[in-house]
Amino acid sequence: MRELDDILRARERASGPVVLATVVAVSGSSYRRPGARMLMGGDGWLAGGVSGGCLEGDLVRKAFFWTSDGPRVLRYDTTGDTAEDEGGLTFALGCNGVVDILLERWEPGAPSSPSSGDALTFAADARQQSLRAVIATVYRGPAEAVGSRCMLREDGVEAGNLTGPLRESVRAAATEALVRGVPWSGACGGAEVLVEVVEPAPPVVVFGAGFDVAPVVSRAQGLGWHLTVVADRPVELLRRRFPQAQACIASRSTEVLQKVPLSARSLVLVMTHSLPQDRELLARLVPLPVRYLGVLGPRARTERILRELPQAPTPAQLEKLHAPMGLDLGAEGADEIALSILAEVQTVLAGRDGGRLRERQAPIHAEAAAPERRSA
Repeated sequence: MRELDDILRARERASGPVVLATVVAVSGSSYRRPGARMLMGGDGWLAGGVSGGCLEGDLVRKAFFWTSDGPRVLRYDTTGDTAEDEGGLTFALGCNGVVDILLERWEPGAPSSPSSGDALTFAADARQQSLRAVIATVYRGPAEAVGSRCMLREDGVEAGNLTGPLRESVRAAATEALVRGVPWSGACGGAEVLVEVVEPAPPVVVFGAGFDVAPVVSRAQGLGWHLTVVADRPVELLRRRFPQAQACIASRSTEVLQKVPLSARSLVLVMTHSLPQDRELLARLVPLPVRYLGVLGPRARTERILRELPQAPTPAQLEKLHAPMGLDLGAEGADEIALSILAEVQTVLAGRDGGRLRERQAPIHAEAAAPERRSA
């Protein structure tokens, strides 16, 4: 959903029909995961992307023809030296993967509300309210159901246009995904369904206002993350220094629990360069069930602070603590250090260890399989 804003803006500007392409299933290697989207205009403009650039041109040429009678799934098989789609056209790729792409046409003036099955609006509304959502899309099965959706939000809101006996099976799958937070694509109730989990923008909270915070904010903003900068400085100064941050909070280290919104989803970066401030912050932050807690500075410095805490950290609290934070990239200087820090945060978000891809045995985007009890 990283392209969501660009795609919505492009659709609003469109003066003619557009086609939305969605990666719904992947086998083997692929550049993008299921859920990647691209919007296409009749005159060739694009917003978003579904590959590294190798499929987009072919899709633009065929999208409007293939969707003249309704939604259509195209399969690109790149397991050989050439790729073949449903139309029989081959072209050289050699990517060793099979990609299924759902094409859906949208006409200006057509309904674009969640109740009509519009996944884009539903996802945008959920992210705006910082809520998890699930979008379950039928991409193979009864002809009348292809392109239909069942959509749920963690505050209980439901929407979609999927009806009939298939709806209960898909709704059960969506409900479980809403709880577990695990997307998948596969068999469900006699059809094939993509179950997407749309998470709110990762909430990154940075404590500090030094020059090395600026590249962290700018790079994270480019990733679509939500950035909050906290420091004992006037808010106006913080806003001028970090214009790309979504929020700036003036707070002393002793006041953070009262002034700074933190949750189990929060990713916290401590970058104050002040031993007294870090001591005050860690005394308050370590006990919190945040998702990630990183501390800038040498390991020995943080270990000293931890020994001085009123209560020794538990193993679970130490598991989320990253000190020194960042991946071992040989980083030096603010920009490289920001890259190292955000790379480690990304591994936490993705549930990966940050190893070299050449040493990974499974496909890069190996996806979770649908639970067997849903298969049909």
